[in-house]
Amino acid sequence: MALIHGGRLTEASRRYGIAPGDWLDLSTGIAPWSYPVPEVPIHVWARLPEADDGLSAAAAEYYGVAAANITALPGSQFAIRELPWAVAAPSGPARVGVPAVGYAEHARAWAAAGHAVVAYDDLAQLLALVDTLDHAVVISPNNPTGEQAAIDTLIVLADKLARRDGLLLVDAAFADCHGELAMDGLPANTIVLRSLGKFFGLAGLRLGFMMGRGPAIAAVGAQLQPWGVSHPARWIGRRALLDLDWQAEQQRRIADGAHSLTTLLDAYFSRQRIVTMGLFVTVFFDDAEQATAVHEALADQAVLTRLGDNRRWLRFGLPGDAPAATRLVTALDVVVEQGRC
Repeated sequence: MALIHGGRLTEASRRYGIAPGDWLDLSTGIAPWSYPVPEVPIHVWARLPEADDGLSAAAAEYYGVAAANITALPGSQFAIRELPWAVAAPSGPARVGVPAVGYAEHARAWAAAGHAVVAYDDLAQLLALVDTLDHAVVISPNNPTGEQAAIDTLIVLADKLARRDGLLLVDAAFADCHGELAMDGLPANTIVLRSLGKFFGLAGLRLGFMMGRGPAIAAVGAQLQPWGVSHPARWIGRRALLDLDWQAEQQRRIADGAHSLTTLLDAYFSRQRIVTMGLFVTVFFDDAEQATAVHEALADQAVLTRLGDNRRWLRFGLPGDAPAATRLVTALDVVVEQGRC
């Protein structure tokens, strides 16, 4: 069974009887301002991609990692699915620490590969559990909880796991807005995943990176089909990674948008806990009934949010412009009138 993610406009359209083009989709953490892709030359469409096209060098410069330790992927989801099959415990299935709340494909992938998933609530609990684990997954920053792991914490976790030849997988898909993750300072048993989909607003490009070294990296890379990342994706990705002026402007847009959205939501949900994480803002509710009611009331007005799997939180992506923000305010006013806030 497929897991539920944000951005399911076709399904929402069927359920609520609203045409796809009429929605304000705030259900994802993808930037509403996409990198302005230039015209792609015809030879990029016509020729197969080549590994020495400059993409790895551009990624190395952007992420601060040696090019030799970077593997381009058709989205970081590829590594999330394949990595659990590339590792094994000495005796039977591995015990793998995975966030109880976070990107659910991690738990799904480890369980599908036959491993025992051990859910943890936060990093403090993971630190207490790590001596009982073979491997661990950290999502930093976590979507939707907003928890971020300090480099020192990651080093402690990786060092403890290394005693049992374990791996630490760090999913940093949302890290672009939150400073650099210094891979060079992390132990060798650490694997970091990055994505061009979120910050660059290019989720449809399906381009991500796996960073690290060792046999697990090689095993995942071996699962890539020849020319596994398309030539257009590589061509566009290289230009986006090297465009420093656009990146600086995007950082400003996201910071301003996150501040405005947080201020807006706080006016309606002042009694709830609100977490701001750059590309999204999460509102946590005390009971599932209220979160569901708000989600449904907004959807009735063609505003799509992401209702948590436990139905106790709502994630709001950034409105892309003033008209979108006004639509959200109008919809929230109706929610208040209905007594659901």
